[in-house]
Amino acid sequence: MIGAVVAPGRSALVAQDGTTTPMVMWTPLSGVGVLRASAQVDSVFIDRLIREATVEGGDWVSYLAVRLGVDTLPEPSGIRVAVDSARIFVDGRVMDLPLETRALFGPLALMFDSTTALRAEIVLGNSGPGLVRFILRRMLVNGFPIPESLLGPFLARVGKQYPVLTSTGRELRVQIPEDGAVHLRPAGVVLQRALAEAALSADSTTRASASRPR
Repeated sequence: MIGAVVAPGRSALVAQDGTTTPMVMWTPLSGVGVLRASAQVDSVFIDRLIREATVEGGDWVSYLAVRLGVDTLPEPSGIRVAVDSARIFVDGRVMDLPLETRALFGPLALMFDSTTALRAEIVLGNSGPGLVRFILRRMLVNGFPIPESLLGPFLARVGKQYPVLTSTGRELRVQIPEDGAVHLRPAGVVLQRALAEAALSADSTTRASASRPR
């Protein structure tokens, strides 16, 4: 069974089947996290000042939440995020969710009370140039996966509440520059872009010079 929400810091993820993910860093959602993540996105993809930046999990999910249309993030937030090389984990309790999200649970509400622990597991989908797909793989209640017969209708309601999601409510598509990429590492979400144009230009100039007759 997956443990309850933990305080910010490092801990291992223990799954229901007993497998353990190595130590990961848990960080909370926050308004200031939105600003930090936005600044890093701008530095890599917009202003192109640096080639790579790593965004902490809590900051990245805070940034995406604002893109979804969440107006205000609770401060302090009981929702915490961890990242490994394959998934983003979002942990919290029912009481930590916005009221408008809780209202979408429908029959799922019969499965828990306000202190019930929830977990969402998000993966990166196959993406082409200029696009990153964040896909909800599964949700767990007190460590147990929510059956698809209940999860599907709930996510469809979420999709209607937040139109930037796909109609299934499972997927968020984020546009990035065509030379950009997003990866997951235990340190956080890594934003990257190709070698700077100046370096490519210098390399082209060198090759052109070498090919001139002497």
